[in-house]
Parts: sequence; C-alpha cells; structure tokens
Amino acid sequence: MEHVFDDGPQGLDSEIAGVEGSADYRAGFNTIMRDYAWGASRGYQPTERQLVLAVIHAARIYTAARGGKPISGRSPDWLRGRVDALRALIRQGVAAGPESVERE
Repeated sequence: MEHVFDDGPQGLDSEIAGVEGSADYRAGFNTIMRDYAWGASRGYQPTERQLVLAVIHAARIYTAARGGKPISGRSPDWLRGRVDALRALIRQGVAAGPESVERE
C-alpha cells in the first residue's frame, strides 16, 4: 500500500480543515508526515508500539502546554498537530507488524 504525504494522508483533509486552520497545527502535522515519509523512503517502518508511545509522549506535552504557554518555542497547536498526525498514521496501519520485526 502506497501513501501520499505531501499535504497529509489521503482522506484526512477534512480532519485538518475541521481544526481552526492554524498554521502552527499544519506545521506540526506536516513535520510528522514528512519525517515518516523520509524514514519510509529509507526502509524504516516504526512499530505500532513506537507510534503509540510517541502519541502518549506528545499528548502529555500538549496537555501541559494547551493553556497557551509555548514549550521550546512551539505553540500548543503545533503539538496538537503532531499528536493528530501520529494518530493518523496508526489509523492508517502504517506500523510494522510483529512478523516484520526481526528478533534477536
């Protein structure tokens, strides 16, 4: 299955449009998608566990920042975009399954 990540995953434009249309939100969302596309082009495929842990980590930071206080110069909308992008990747099923992960 091939994914297109130029303007976000297919079928997610309506989700992005439902948000305030914040430039910071789009920047956070697109950063995750660009990073995923870059890794995928080099053969890296994260496991579902890695994606879930990234969602948990980003969501905790967003929860702390959503009062409007920037963290590391990033707005809460940027953090929310990252969380939503990670969730979108999980929903699309882009994670490596247990059968494709090599065990030592």
